[in-house]
Amino acid sequence: MCLWHYWLGHLSPQTINSMLCQQMVKGLDITAPRDFDHLCSGCANGKSHCLPFSEASQSKYSKMELVVMDLTGPMLVPTWDGFLYTLVIIEVSCCYPVGRLLRSKDETGTAVHDILVMFERQSGQKICYLSSDNGSEFINQTMAKFCHCNGIVHKTTIPYILEQNSIAERAIAIFFEMVQSMLYMAGISLCY
Repeated sequence: MCLWHYWLGHLSPQTINSMLCQQMVKGLDITAPRDFDHLCSGCANGKSHCLPFSEASQSKYSKMELVVMDLTGPMLVPTWDGFLYTLVIIEVSCCYPVGRLLRSKDETGTAVHDILVMFERQSGQKICYLSSDNGSEFINQTMAKFCHCNGIVHKTTIPYILEQNSIAERAIAIFFEMVQSMLYMAGISLCY
């Protein structure tokens, strides 16, 4: 179980057991006991944070009814390939996230377009609502034209109220916790 926990980006043991029972991962085989009775040092160091987000909304959305997105960065230290920003887009009904690394904010429009088209093609349904913060990377003529041409209603949050975009903010936090856990376990500096 420990090895799969590390290999799968420090997923919870319950999630790994669920994946095993549902045969979601080809080759996932746990020969040792399925109990994971200790706190992983990578998780303890990589996933600890100050305050939790407030309680999530209980709203239910149908498939492709709502897609949320957020951009974080610039990072203090660029990746080895020079990426400074992370774009996260989530289809809310099933919480399916897609993350994309970007070198600059200017790449946001193209990346958003590519991901949203992928969502629509893979699901066979059109997006109804798109939610983001009021960042200039999302509030511009290119995004307005894309939404208008595709019949998408673009909703924005109140500036500096992170809780209104909590789904995207939490996804970003989870991605970075996974990265920090993997960096810690690999013995690599956490500055990346």
